Amino acid sequence: MAKVSVVRREARRRWFVVAGLATMLGATPFAVAAYPAESGGPGTAGLRRLIQGSAGLPYEGLVESHGSLGLPRLPGLEDVTGLLGGTSRMRAWYDGPRRWRIALLTATGERDYLRSGHQTATWDYERDLLVRATGRPAVQLPGAADLMPPDLARRLLRLAAPGDRVTALPARRVAGRSASGLRVVPADRDTTVGHVDVWADPRSGLAVEVRVTARDTGRTALHTRFLDLRQRRPAASAVAPRPAPGVATAQVDTLDLLARLASRTAESLPPRLAGRPVLDSTPSVAAVRAYDGGFSSLVVAPLPGRYGRRVFETAESAGAGRVDVGPGADALMVRSSVATAMLLRPYADVRTFLLVGAVRPELLRDAARELGA
Repeated sequence: MAKVSVVRREARRRWFVVAGLATMLGATPFAVAAYPAESGGPGTAGLRRLIQGSAGLPYEGLVESHGSLGLPRLPGLEDVTGLLGGTSRMRAWYDGPRRWRIALLTATGERDYLRSGHQTATWDYERDLLVRATGRPAVQLPGAADLMPPDLARRLLRLAAPGDRVTALPARRVAGRSASGLRVVPADRDTTVGHVDVWADPRSGLAVEVRVTARDTGRTALHTRFLDLRQRRPAASAVAPRPAPGVATAQVDTLDLLARLASRTAESLPPRLAGRPVLDSTPSVAAVRAYDGGFSSLVVAPLPGRYGRRVFETAESAGAGRVDVGPGADALMVRSSVATAMLLRPYADVRTFLLVGAVRPELLRDAARELGA
């Protein structure tokens, strides 16, 4: 069976790494974009409940995302930093949380990410290679699926604390349909997130557009939205296409670098860091931990031996600045409008620690001093 190519059908769109704003404007006809959005809706609290309960809603559509986080391309993390630092387009077929396919469109082809039950896979059309992984890792790096508007909206709304201000936004048209909006303004002064805007279908709660704005600059740090959307169950052949005969296949334990790093050390990170409790104390992920602070949560991952040194040296060459975390360690820091990342090398430890969060630099310094103590 011939490969299912999204490129011919959707050459006008991409997902997140190389396209531009000008092509995005051409995606939706101006007549549709100018058509007035309907007012009214379920109200802010009702819309929030609908969005958070939308995980089971099927859809297929075309998404464009733009990130301006500006983090350096570190070894092994190029896909993540690329997704968060440019413009990309993708076609999605979503049948549910455990059954979906996302095609990241490129200038020369596409790369598909697939989920079916407990199995994940990537299908690289350029390399003619299908790689399958059995089992879902307990921890993993953000990927294309995490930046789809419905999934991203649910994740961000789960971070909202009781004291955060939630207000209504004017309705707008997204992908040719009227969408109701809400804004979340974090009360936590430790986060670099100024506000999060979400627009969603007022009847189903399916989020169609998400915008994250930086606190200090007031500029958009991450923006993702549907350019084309159909709220229907995708065909089975679209969600899980069968490779053509002759396509090379491979089987691996995990597709994710973070999961591999977590499995290579038995040493645990502390149960509390910078005043934040560990988010997940599952023993299998004790080597890579998230510390819960709502929008000012942070993630810490130990990078082993040579790989850690290579990442540290690459970041320094890319312009990461040295910061003082005390006499027992070297540290580099990279800042963008929202994301803050630190690489910590304690002298008494062979590991290099990567700390990342939408947080003030001072918070990462506090966490680094605790780790290096």
